[in-house]
Amino acid sequence: MSDPGDETDENKANDEEAANSASTFKPSWTEQMVNGQIDLKQHQKYGGRPKHNLPVGSEAGDYFKMLFTNDMYEKIGENTNKYAEFVKSATIDKWEPIGIKKWRWKPIEDIEELFSFIDIILIMGIAKLPRIKDYWSSNPMLGNDKVKRTMAWDRFVDIYRFFHISDRENEVSPNDPSFYMMRKLDPFMSCLRSNFQMHFESYPHFSLDEAMVKYKGRLGIVQYMPNKPVKRGIKVWALCTSFFGYVYNFEPYCGKRDKLPRNDNGLGYSVVTFLTKNLSKGHHIYIDRFYTSVVLMKDFLR
Repeated sequence: MSDPGDETDENKANDEEAANSASTFKPSWTEQMVNGQIDLKQHQKYGGRPKHNLPVGSEAGDYFKMLFTNDMYEKIGENTNKYAEFVKSATIDKWEPIGIKKWRWKPIEDIEELFSFIDIILIMGIAKLPRIKDYWSSNPMLGNDKVKRTMAWDRFVDIYRFFHISDRENEVSPNDPSFYMMRKLDPFMSCLRSNFQMHFESYPHFSLDEAMVKYKGRLGIVQYMPNKPVKRGIKVWALCTSFFGYVYNFEPYCGKRDKLPRNDNGLGYSVVTFLTKNLSKGHHIYIDRFYTSVVLMKDFLR
């Protein structure tokens, strides 16, 4: 685990990135309001409600699969199988000499198996136990009957070991100029964004701010923020509906090597314009002072 002090220094560097990207826009200040009237009538035409064909009484899993679609499951299954074959070919010289005659991995052929795997992962996030294997324990104080009925322990371990979202053949070296820490998740995150926006009618009021995804492992983009409820994790810029809290758009923060277009208007400007680029006029965007600038307000009014 990296030292918290080092991560705090990294956060300071991130803040310096925003500060050093000072805007070249030079406003002309005046004590009198000029063209201060803004027509708000057009802001009333967006309803803001879910868009789907699910019948009344549908279960939570039906809504989940609407956002996490069959196509996404199939792609994950394909990439997981590819990665297992890659590991097999890369390690064959190690396991054949010690007498292992058969490769244990069985390819994923039915996405129902991945449904079951993801179901178990979600259960583990709700009903927490000290060790993963405890969910299959015969001890009634530990074992989870739902998990045990869903998938055998050995099969879960195999899928867990080779689970791969990205296509191994398209991965690039960290030395490649196009590389950034979330590149492997790019296709997956693009599908999620598209589904999030497809199934929710444009809402008039949005709030934009950072969120933290709790994570304590080793990763170069982990942030340490002692004043946040989640103190250590991955920072995500999120555009959410201000009333429902529905995530409409998002982008993980990966430092200077991420997908946000950088310019002289500052990091806050880049975040806001990047996450709102698909919105039409007539929305209210609520942001704090980190994102606010004169040039952003002028661009919003265009």
